[in-house]
Amino acid sequence: MEDVCAVILAAGEGTRMHSDKAKVLHEIAGVPMIRYVVQAALDAVNDVVVVVGHQAGAVRDVLAPYSMLRFAVQIQQLGTGHAVMCAMPEIPTGIQDVVVLCGDTPLIKAATVRRLVDTHKSGESDLTLLTTRLARPSGYGRIIVDGQGKLMRIVEESDASESEKRIGIVNTGTYCIHMPFLERALADLKNDNAQGEFYLTDVVEDAYRKGRSAIMMEIDNSAEVIGVNTKAELAEAERLLQRQAERGAQ
Repeated sequence: MEDVCAVILAAGEGTRMHSDKAKVLHEIAGVPMIRYVVQAALDAVNDVVVVVGHQAGAVRDVLAPYSMLRFAVQIQQLGTGHAVMCAMPEIPTGIQDVVVLCGDTPLIKAATVRRLVDTHKSGESDLTLLTTRLARPSGYGRIIVDGQGKLMRIVEESDASESEKRIGIVNTGTYCIHMPFLERALADLKNDNAQGEFYLTDVVEDAYRKGRSAIMMEIDNSAEVIGVNTKAELAEAERLLQRQAERGAQ
């Protein structure tokens, strides 16, 4: 896909790992998790920008075999929206759509990235959000739709009402966004929240408010797109990866 660029968010510290090592450097089956995401992205699109920040040098080092990567530095971690802002200057000229991926989703497959882009392009959408359903959605942003089922906004759990917390459809943090819309939406982002951060999730509400086309693509295999935030989740990701390898060898 020559007119699509992937931006991988890999600047965070990952304090819930209770480790001095940056989260994306933690290994699954002996491989830093960021490499799985980078490989999936490169198998789907031609251009990839990795946003680094915490232990940026170490992240660059483990990605040294991928000489085609571009890097953007997020010196201060001021939110996911800010991370994408940092990546924008590194996105090549002529790119029409940007796929945003999280560096802590090591099980995501290239086929899913390609399907997201295909869904986005075939629907001529300004924004396509990858979602999934969880029986226990605690900790994830909930997807809010209007009376016609149109994507309205993402509400974080800390801001959700009791009824919103019962919503099982959640944000995976993976998007495909049309470049002209992304540029305008990022310029309009505000950080007037308790954390003082710029949230990429706000571009969803921006699209709805402005009458832009925003759609969802739901993935059935939640494990593929749920982030690894703790050592227990790291161990579970390794178990799932080994199971996949065993199935592939059969």
